[in-house]
Amino acid sequence: MKSLFNVTNKHLKTFFTVLFFGGIWGFIEATLGTILHLPFLNSAGMYAASTTVMLPIAYYLMGLCYKQDRHLRSIAYMGLIAGVIKLSLVIFLGFRQSIYMPAVYIVIESLAMMGAIAITRPTKILSPKSLLTVGIASTSYLLVFLCIKQWQGTPIFTDYTTWVNKGEFYLFKENCVMLMYTAISGGIAYGIWRLSQVYHWHFDKEKWQKRLFNPLTASSVAIVAFATTIILEVLIQ
Repeated sequence: MKSLFNVTNKHLKTFFTVLFFGGIWGFIEATLGTILHLPFLNSAGMYAASTTVMLPIAYYLMGLCYKQDRHLRSIAYMGLIAGVIKLSLVIFLGFRQSIYMPAVYIVIESLAMMGAIAITRPTKILSPKSLLTVGIASTSYLLVFLCIKQWQGTPIFTDYTTWVNKGEFYLFKENCVMLMYTAISGGIAYGIWRLSQVYHWHFDKEKWQKRLFNPLTASSVAIVAFATTIILEVLIQ
């Protein structure tokens, strides 16, 4: 059993790190993502929209994955894992657009983040450069999102009125709210980190890395994410 917590091969380390964060992302998409699409949250508009709430979480997870592994490709792999977890619904609900497009968007989010990190190369998760990275990634992702919507038949760029009502709404208003949430949550996390330094809270980083990024934990997280995704989606159908 001890060997499960002491992965030494660098490729296996990368795989289990990516599997862990991809599983966490998939689980949050299945739980919080499902809640955000419920009708009673519609009255909150963009302040409780999937885009504004889920994107900061996804970008933080991708940032943590990159900090842990230091390979850009790991971000893309993480998105693929989260996307596959989302795509698992086709087993029970069939291959339709409402099932496979969310998985596609997850992969696009990861590619946007990978490109943004390649440009800025942030060294810390909680820093102005990291917020800039998220801004570049989210703007790139939303622009691609709007292009896909236009390609699918939803008018976005056809005239000024539709651009203001849909294009500017996503690209500027929802994007600004998302960045505001990112900055606020980052500020809270930074405050907690500073308190841990002031009060000398003990945190054995190496021990927790062994506990989280190993075959047993990473596989369990992925399995739970798959099961939760399928069960919740089937229940709300």
